Amino acid sequence: MTQQADVVVVGGGQAGLAVGYYLRRQGVYFEILGSDPAPGGSWQQMWDSLHLS
Repeated sequence: MTQQADVVVVGGGQAGLAVGYYLRRQGVYFEILGSDPAPGGSWQQMWDSLHLS
């Protein structure tokens, strides 16, 4: 069975991840679409101390 997303977030950078955080808190089923191989956008190259959990 395939579940259909209520919301699609375009972009897996800082803003997209922040939106995803708040959508999850509200219990909304969503998908984040991004072109980078990993989430976080420029955070990955700028700050070594940042870790997604």
